[in-house]
Amino acid sequence: MKWGVMILAAGEATRMGKAKMLLPFKNTTILAHLIEEITLVEPNIIQLVTGYYHDLIQAQISTNKVAIIQNPDYSLGMSSSIQVGLTAMLKVCPDLDFLVIVVSDQPYLNQSILLRLLTKHQQTAKGIIASSYNGIKGTPVLLSSTYFTHLYNLTGDKGARVILQQFPEDIETIEFENGALDIDTPEDYELLCKKINEEDVD
Repeated sequence: MKWGVMILAAGEATRMGKAKMLLPFKNTTILAHLIEEITLVEPNIIQLVTGYYHDLIQAQISTNKVAIIQNPDYSLGMSSSIQVGLTAMLKVCPDLDFLVIVVSDQPYLNQSILLRLLTKHQQTAKGIIASSYNGIKGTPVLLSSTYFTHLYNLTGDKGARVILQQFPEDIETIEFENGALDIDTPEDYELLCKKINEEDVD
């Protein structure tokens, strides 16, 4: 069984005004911490898709752990980044059985969440395992190779959620309580820092 993780980090982060995935988090950065957690579950390949902040990210992230590819058409939206990432992954590992798509601004995504995705996939044999939070299904999401063609059919700023809507009967979910906590604005980051400080006190 071969599988990989695709990290989407191509956006301009206009509401944040800076590279949000490189903000400090737990003695490192949000992105570096995410990569460390992904490495612990030992996928066959970790593919990082960059865009607007490619040079900054490449300067800070070790390529010993991840393969980095720049999406020159990142402005076309998330769909183009998914397609660039998937093409790169299949060149390295053409017999990929499934992949997990993650975004780079969910700071509480960790080894435990990823292991639960993998376990649910093994237990149910469902082709799609999504994370559930605040009543929605989203990332991280596991997709079997059956759905790779559908990823290539995505357009604009549409991610895997379109596929979740197309194939509801193929989905199982795991709970990811902090999945809704993403970092889009300076205020979001302030709340994250406050939450971390409170956790440290506890």
